[in-house]
Amino acid sequence: MDYFYKLFLSFFIFSSLLSCASEPIDTKISLDGTWQFLASKDVETYEQQKAIKEWDSIVVPGNWDTKEKYSTYSGKAFYKRTFEVPSSWSDRHIQIHFGAVYQTAKVWLNGKLLGKHVGGYTPFEFNINQELLPDQPNELVVMADNSYKRGAWWAWGGISRTVSLEAFDKARMKYQHIDATPDFEKGQVSFVIKHAIENLSNENNEVKVMSYIDGTLLGEVPVTISSLGTIETKMSYPADLSLYKLWDLDHPNLYKLTSKLKVNGKIVHTLTDNFGIRKIEARGEQLFLNNKLLRENGLNRVHDHPKYGNTEPKHIVEADMKDIKALGGRFSRLMHAPLSKTLLDFCDREGYLLIQEIPVWGDDDPQTFKDSPLAKKWMREMIERDFNHPSVIGWSVGNELRDPEGEWEDKTLTKDQYEYINSMLDYVEELDQTRLKTYVSLTTYGKNSDLTNEPFEKLDFICINSYGDAVKAVTKTHEKFPGKPIFMSEIGRSQIGPAPDSEFSEELIADLKKLKELPYLVGVSLWSYNDYRSNYKGTPKSGFREWGVVSENREKKKAYYQIQEINKNW
Repeated sequence: MDYFYKLFLSFFIFSSLLSCASEPIDTKISLDGTWQFLASKDVETYEQQKAIKEWDSIVVPGNWDTKEKYSTYSGKAFYKRTFEVPSSWSDRHIQIHFGAVYQTAKVWLNGKLLGKHVGGYTPFEFNINQELLPDQPNELVVMADNSYKRGAWWAWGGISRTVSLEAFDKARMKYQHIDATPDFEKGQVSFVIKHAIENLSNENNEVKVMSYIDGTLLGEVPVTISSLGTIETKMSYPADLSLYKLWDLDHPNLYKLTSKLKVNGKIVHTLTDNFGIRKIEARGEQLFLNNKLLRENGLNRVHDHPKYGNTEPKHIVEADMKDIKALGGRFSRLMHAPLSKTLLDFCDREGYLLIQEIPVWGDDDPQTFKDSPLAKKWMREMIERDFNHPSVIGWSVGNELRDPEGEWEDKTLTKDQYEYINSMLDYVEELDQTRLKTYVSLTTYGKNSDLTNEPFEKLDFICINSYGDAVKAVTKTHEKFPGKPIFMSEIGRSQIGPAPDSEFSEELIADLKKLKELPYLVGVSLWSYNDYRSNYKGTPKSGFREWGVVSENREKKKAYYQIQEINKNW
């Protein structure tokens, strides 16, 4: 028995080693932790920071504004640390990946500029093989500049998401996207999977991509990738819908898509993403999720906390979103910027519907012109990162754009703003045809708005905000632009005030009761769930916009219980 046991054990170990050799796990090293930190308006360049001997320390991910010493600092700051790569990486292609840096980032490795990224909420990366020093410490320096501000939320500065080193073989999948849309008439679900494959070597490679759903192989696609190129592949597989469970608000069923990239018979890269099978549609003046009428309310939430800034630690995100759900929230835009992965994963698991938006906001936004390259870049980065999240049902190209001139009720979009919205809606259609397209308006209910100055035709549904007579805003919008659903993405009136005794105005309560009678209104989302730090005009001396039903520290106000009761009876 002992002999056979040893033989079996040897065979098991040998088989395991073979398995590991044929399917290597991509190597990743976290660079999170304590970095050196320098905030100085006198330092502009890498060379200047190199001469500074006195540095502070800071934790990554984090925001420097959460530290009392730097709480109001705005401008350039430098982060620095060293790292070594394992000798086993000597023949691999190594990337450095940043989850997000606000707002403008420059990155140097061993004194060489790797590049620049503009945009504070989406990921970026650089190949670092040419600059790496083998078998010795490598110096990494990151400049972050938070002087760019939009909206009334605080422009938290710094490296706000994780930083990592990732090692790859000859090729990798930059992303995989799955569209799992049910066809209820045919009783089928169509799985359409797209991969972006990057060749990291200087030679042509014959590769195969194999995709699995919960371990079941769907099929494989052979393709040739040319040297240092990126190509896209597409697989399409119809399946019997009865074999799968749909994703919806009450049953947020998730599946795992795993794709393996094989080069010369060897698996060199594996990607796994969760996804859900669901269909979102705008039909006439209603929204439908999986052929069922969708009419849900929500609360907006600002990525803001006095202790954590906008880094979105899991315990804060989950506590907030569970609380929003307890208040009757199921559908909202939440925030004027790409949301954190932690939050998206929660909404996928727990069943909450989201519209995601890029940070283009207000009457003076510099990105609002036709085919704005920076706005397109932000939209592409957001959609590429978040395509597989079933909780995301729509993309918004901007918030509260309007002509700065004239009286409030006379305002319309400027020609540039109009062309910006139309061009961005076209671009969203190029990137993702499985979700709804919108922008958030303050002008649809103005007395001068009409089809010549509102990009109505390309919208799947209309989003409006109102901080006055909300019933008038919705009915006027419907009168001018009938035939499409309306979602009130922000509502407020005589904003709430500090904790614990502040409550809604009688006018707002009356509006909310009347709004639920309008059949073309698919939902209302209160601004906001939480108070948030701000230096925008009109902010109280506390330094926080006290528009939430909870304070910045999540202390409940009387308004908290009012919205809970209102949503219960919607």
